[in-house]
Amino acid sequence: GTGKSTLVRAIAGLWPWGSGSVDFHPGKRLFMLPQRPYIPSGTLRRATAYPAAADNWTVKEINAALDKVGLAYLKDRLEEEAPWDQTLSGGEKQRLAFARLLLHAPDIVVLDEATSALDEKSQDTMMQTVMKELPTVTIISVAHRAELEAFHTRKITLERREGGARLVSDVDLVSRKKKRGLIRRALWGSGANGGEG
Repeated sequence: GTGKSTLVRAIAGLWPWGSGSVDFHPGKRLFMLPQRPYIPSGTLRRATAYPAAADNWTVKEINAALDKVGLAYLKDRLEEEAPWDQTLSGGEKQRLAFARLLLHAPDIVVLDEATSALDEKSQDTMMQTVMKELPTVTIISVAHRAELEAFHTRKITLERREGGARLVSDVDLVSRKKKRGLIRRALWGSGANGGEG
């Protein structure tokens, strides 16, 4: 389409073509979650810790991350060597990538369709988990699902044009907390004193 994935790969420093620069505050750590996460061969523990070494975290820390993303049923298989890339479903691979995110705890995360294999409820739960566990993380997302807007403060829309893409809109979004209040008021109306009814 419009080059959204190319843009986020450039932001993550994974796009070697073209020219230009992306600047971050010095010392900020960036982590990228693609639509199809890479799952290395070896143990599940190694796959969860990737790209870091498997022993960077304790078994307890890895199990806690797996539990938070809905993969607690895999905790007894951490040291098992298997073709995990073929063993796990698309949704499980994406959940595993979110466990990695929780372990690495970066300052900035780039999500490129990182929840596409999850249903809407699971996607919502996953994003809530990230915001709870990493409250100061900056999230940059490429997604086709409008529900993800609830987890962002800004929406940039690109349009395909001859020779590339063009910025169509750059909109500040209402925060998730405010959206919940607006939805509640719309559904229930307001009380006589202007409060929620």
